[in-house]
Amino acid sequence: MTKQEIDKASSFEAARARLLALAYRMLGSRAEAEDVVQDVWLKWHLADARELHTPAAWLTTVATRAAIDRLRHARRERASQAAGWLPEPWLDELAPSAEELALRAADMSYGVMLLLERLKPDERAAFVLHEAFDCDYKEIGAILERTPAACRQIVHRARERLRRAGAPIGRPDSAAHARIVERLRTALEAQDRAGLLRLFSDAPEVVSDAPVCTREPAVTGWMDKVTSLARQASHAEVLSMEGAMCIALLSEGEVVGLIEVSTNRFADGSAKIVALRVVTSAARLQATNRVLGRPAVTRLLARIQHGPAAVAAPAGSMAVPV
Repeated sequence: MTKQEIDKASSFEAARARLLALAYRMLGSRAEAEDVVQDVWLKWHLADARELHTPAAWLTTVATRAAIDRLRHARRERASQAAGWLPEPWLDELAPSAEELALRAADMSYGVMLLLERLKPDERAAFVLHEAFDCDYKEIGAILERTPAACRQIVHRARERLRRAGAPIGRPDSAAHARIVERLRTALEAQDRAGLLRLFSDAPEVVSDAPVCTREPAVTGWMDKVTSLARQASHAEVLSMEGAMCIALLSEGEVVGLIEVSTNRFADGSAKIVALRVVTSAARLQATNRVLGRPAVTRLLARIQHGPAAVAAPAGSMAVPV
């Protein structure tokens, strides 16, 4: 390998975590984000190094445009899914990788990512680049081939659309949020409808990627969704997803649901749950089950019996039970 090739490889590796975090924020899928990064690497590998004066900007531009192209195709597919679509969970690692650290630096809650589905691909790209990655309007304009003024308007319109859709201003108090999530976990395991009612606001939003039949009117229909999901599980665990506590529902040693919780503090000082997003797709729960499911328990028992050298550490994202 020549010095030029080594320099190109080093430049790409230095930017890889940021590119993966950017693509994930755009697409809501880790697998698709990794595909985008692989495409960028191939284009980077074939590009003439003498023409790459600003590697970071070049890589960001190519990754963003590749994500926009994928998003345009994916939106048609997602719109056709009767059960709805939710972003793929990205669980926090016990020892965070560069990708996890880059994702945390690009602070954007799971709930906001779901609302990003309301934006057009270019709007989503401009909003994510500006709000999550601190790109100025000149940088965004170069990537989207728009003027800085036009990009400013795009971001402004996107922010207003998300605000009207109920995007949270910021993350809730972490300690108060964790207490509510733990109370929710207890109520779900006990199938305590009265306890659940005390935790939720008057009209919470419950979004799931799986259809759930409700038996009651709209006022209590959300309760049917919540208790129906809980009945599928034998117990629940609290874990961390992108720095916030969420709940994993387990049945026969496998994670069957992952619940992201949004809370809000009201004028009377009380904190209530205002929304739940529930991921039940087996494909989207693969990373969770690698850590919490039966294979993870088998690996843990092997380590206990034979020592840590007996079993190799699993690849992928790491959930942190609390």
